[in-house]
Amino acid sequence: MWDPATGKRFDQTVRPLPGPAMNELLYKRWVKTQRAMVDRLSNGRLGYAHVRGMDEASFRSVFSEALGRHSGKQALVVDTRFNGGGNLHDELSTFLSGRKYLEFLPRGQSLGWEPTGRWNKPSVVLVSESNYSDAHLFPWVCRHLGIGQLVGMPVAGTGTAVWWETLQDPTLFFGIPEVGFRDARGEFMEKARVDPDIRVVNDRALLKLGRDEQTEAAVAELLKR
Repeated sequence: MWDPATGKRFDQTVRPLPGPAMNELLYKRWVKTQRAMVDRLSNGRLGYAHVRGMDEASFRSVFSEALGRHSGKQALVVDTRFNGGGNLHDELSTFLSGRKYLEFLPRGQSLGWEPTGRWNKPSVVLVSESNYSDAHLFPWVCRHLGIGQLVGMPVAGTGTAVWWETLQDPTLFFGIPEVGFRDARGEFMEKARVDPDIRVVNDRALLKLGRDEQTEAAVAELLKR
């Protein structure tokens, strides 16, 4: 390569990243961009957390973001888009359903409210067609318990427990629905489509320009409170 500043040539070694490593970097950049977008649009008032999967690692991440980085924010955007499922809907909905009941107040200075181990402020949940399995059950539970509004696109009714299997050929990997989830009215979640309270279609042209209309709508809704 040529360095115009020194007028000399030099060798540059380029090592390509494996696909999984590149995807991980792209994911982290996307989350960072979404978090910055929410911060900018809300003038620092709102926090953002993405639920990557319905698993322990994702719960730890949301817990850390909400009660760590965003503990001083007024409300939280909980993004579940592109979530392939797992088994976290009960723990995550419980975490977001905290209600303030006692304030820490030494000598007139407020240090916050109990419960301290749950999010006790408003939240909205971002959903889309990419939500699957337990990522369908979670927004259903949020609506059922009145935790927060849903923003985005309808989520197909895919809330079942699936056993994943392989055969002699390890490249053949498939899931078999084994356990259904049924509500008190007798309706199975597998057929219960979840429609958002605020329906927003993301324009691909705007996404390429760095805008996310679903995130913008979630921020706008929370700023009304």
